[in-house]
Amino acid sequence: MRKQFLFLLILVYLFSGCRKNPVLLEEVLAYSGANRPELEKVIAHYARNPEDSLKLRAAVFLIENMPGHYAMEGQVLEDYWAKLDTTPGVHYHVKKMMQTVPYHYPNYRKRMQVCEDVKSIRADYLISRIDQAFAQWKDRPWLKEIDYETFRDYLLPYRVENEPLDYWRDSVGIFRKRLDECLEWYDNSWWNMQKLAGFFFSFNNNLARPVIDSAFRDYSYDCVTTSMTELFAMRIIGIPAAIDFTPGFANHNGRHYWMMPIDNRINNADCIQLKLNTAAKVYRRTFAHQAIPDYTSKEYIPPFFLEPFNKDVTDLYLQTSEVDLELPKRPSGRYAYLAIFNDLKWLPVAWTTVRGKRVVFQNMGKQVVYLPVGYSQEEEMLPLAPPFVLYQDGSVHDLEIIKDSVQTMTLKRKYTSRSQSDSWTNGLLGARFECSDTIDFTTSDTVGIIEQQPGNHYSHIKIKNTMPERYWRFVPSIRNCQLAELVFRDAEGRVLTGRLIGPDVVRGEKLFDNDPLTYTYIDQWIGIDFGVPQAVSEIFYLPRNDANGIFPGDRYELFYYRFPEGWISAGKQTASDHTLVFHRVPAGTLYWLRNKTTGIEERIFTWEKGEARFW
Repeated sequence: MRKQFLFLLILVYLFSGCRKNPVLLEEVLAYSGANRPELEKVIAHYARNPEDSLKLRAAVFLIENMPGHYAMEGQVLEDYWAKLDTTPGVHYHVKKMMQTVPYHYPNYRKRMQVCEDVKSIRADYLISRIDQAFAQWKDRPWLKEIDYETFRDYLLPYRVENEPLDYWRDSVGIFRKRLDECLEWYDNSWWNMQKLAGFFFSFNNNLARPVIDSAFRDYSYDCVTTSMTELFAMRIIGIPAAIDFTPGFANHNGRHYWMMPIDNRINNADCIQLKLNTAAKVYRRTFAHQAIPDYTSKEYIPPFFLEPFNKDVTDLYLQTSEVDLELPKRPSGRYAYLAIFNDLKWLPVAWTTVRGKRVVFQNMGKQVVYLPVGYSQEEEMLPLAPPFVLYQDGSVHDLEIIKDSVQTMTLKRKYTSRSQSDSWTNGLLGARFECSDTIDFTTSDTVGIIEQQPGNHYSHIKIKNTMPERYWRFVPSIRNCQLAELVFRDAEGRVLTGRLIGPDVVRGEKLFDNDPLTYTYIDQWIGIDFGVPQAVSEIFYLPRNDANGIFPGDRYELFYYRFPEGWISAGKQTASDHTLVFHRVPAGTLYWLRNKTTGIEERIFTWEKGEARFW
């Protein structure tokens, strides 16, 4: 696997757009080896007729940028594709989406080989792809006003990613009705683009899910594969589009890929995930080479930045700022990076060339904590300066320990509160607990009412002066109340168990599975039949939650950041309540609370006005 990767990186550099002169056609033809006659046939085909001068220009563009584009091959893929082909009900477009899924699994990918386009593509295939793309440009009325550069970048390419090459532009049949609608209403083409994208996304999910569930349980698809499929749909129809992505969110774990229709009338791009979350960088997948660092140096460079088909489009989505930093000392390497905290580690998302002790990063997303980093020859990430916050107004605030200043921290969570978490507890405010000696609660006593909106942790109600009763129930204040756990205890603290009763009993088992992440919706009420009258002393309840609060019995460790050492422990505790208190913690820097018992969602935070501000 590493040998394949190094080979591709060297290849990518030889033909990358970071060189001072454009990639010469002759260099690519020389590199193509035995396949050179096929590429020359394409050039000769369009060079014969002066009317094909633009097609010749397009052919040269594709050939000059072909190095670095490839598909994978190998017996493991042959077996996978054979299974895909023989699975009933798999539509062609689902196959296109699923063809590259094994690429993302290291155990499968190490058994594959690279098949480079430049050394294998056939002349008749490339000619047919160019001709068909130009036919779309001519025939689609909404394309008449787009310029050559838009056509070249977002319609012309013969591949989307590293999928096997085939004649995918011919598969327009399933979209014929929607295509006819677009042809009729092309003056409102942006609306039709979005409508078609939504239709295909629904089509894709509806067909793919049963196939994966029944025949391909080893594989899964995510936003990467769905965005690829949507891009196929757009280009089959003849709508300029691209795949944009953020390599990592800056305020919670994960990344995101999406398909973006290209419309010259729209000045700013839009993505719902970027409205809900914070991003540092947005990139666009391209066919043309983009600038990358110089791989010929002995300096280690993260693989992401050696991928030549990522174009920075952050300023199309976000308000950005230039970050100009003076480092404490001159780094040993030629390149520096800005990293964000994502998936429990620092993730580099931007690079620049070092000029003495100065580094300048362009188009950086705001309201983000960054860490300037470099790399050792041993591929170890090294901090080059303290972490800092880039605020909305473009100002930079270094997060450094304030000398001789300590503080007491009372912590309630280890991860950002989700925007929807308040709605998870809304139905509990005003909910009540009742007991009765009849199963239908025709006569009952109210033993407790939830009078304050609970947090994302266990709360409890003490039961006073109540006679033992056989039937107990929870009654929400609104429909669709979301509850995760329900526990009845006697005066000795013992958990009381019984048989579920009530109109919502079908969904009730999750309330008693001792798993804080499972939950159920309660519309009317749910209760428990203890079999015999029981004197309940306390009722514990847990709203739907993300399990990122503080849970008694779990082991926690608080870290603070000290440059240049990195993360330093401020102490360990086993929680006895739903808060943790740490004393004499250095002030002014960045913090990270870890649950050493369970969970993977954790975020860095600063301490502001006596509370944690998560980043």
